[in-house]
Amino acid sequence: MDFTLLYTKNAQQGVLRTFKPNETITSKVIDLAEAKQFPIHGYIFSEDLKSDDFMAGLESEIKFYPIRSHTEFGLNLEKFEKLTYDDAKKIFDKMRENWILQNNISLIEEVFKVRNHLLGLWPNDRSGFFEELWFILKSNLGASNLKLIYNDMIKSKNEHEKNKLVKVKVLGERYPELTSCDEMDEHILKSYEKEFGNIFEITDYNKEKGQLVICANIKKSPVLILANIYQLTRLQKALLSSLFEGLNL
Repeated sequence: MDFTLLYTKNAQQGVLRTFKPNETITSKVIDLAEAKQFPIHGYIFSEDLKSDDFMAGLESEIKFYPIRSHTEFGLNLEKFEKLTYDDAKKIFDKMRENWILQNNISLIEEVFKVRNHLLGLWPNDRSGFFEELWFILKSNLGASNLKLIYNDMIKSKNEHEKNKLVKVKVLGERYPELTSCDEMDEHILKSYEKEFGNIFEITDYNKEKGQLVICANIKKSPVLILANIYQLTRLQKALLSSLFEGLNL
């Protein structure tokens, strides 16, 4: 699978490299202030830049991707710019696996608080519920892409008309965005309509391509989860299954 790593060049700039198997590695220099505009899967900073202000700027980013010091990998900028796909993947795997594990542990520690908060949103703020669920799933799966498709109810302006059931999808790279489903989404949803018998079911998982499909139910309402992931562990499966079980109690 593809991934993009950022290495700090100085306090203002970083080198962004995109690694794709069997393809030429692309590289460019970007302003760190604009890093949020790029799809980043891992951030490596130089200890030489470490200061209170610099680290404070990274604190808000750690929830989006793993951030590690260059000393952990014996990596300077020159070596980073010469990394092959295989060597970069070893570094990325180590960064990602540790980051996901920490996210999993944090969710375990706060699972009842998270569950109660989500259930508080469910009756009157379905959009807010799925935006937060999207972020929980993305950070705990370490997904590079994540789409949720679910049912929502649009209230009729006419008191004599029934509320309308619509299908909504939430997706995004950095933040979740809600939009109406298109014909392709409807087709995908229909192809899995017989798979929603359980509260949480991993329906398809292609390890080589990193493609994951989960069919779930929340309060008898189906939710289709489509993700591109780099790993799927027993801990991740057990944790997310427990969360969905809790949402249905």
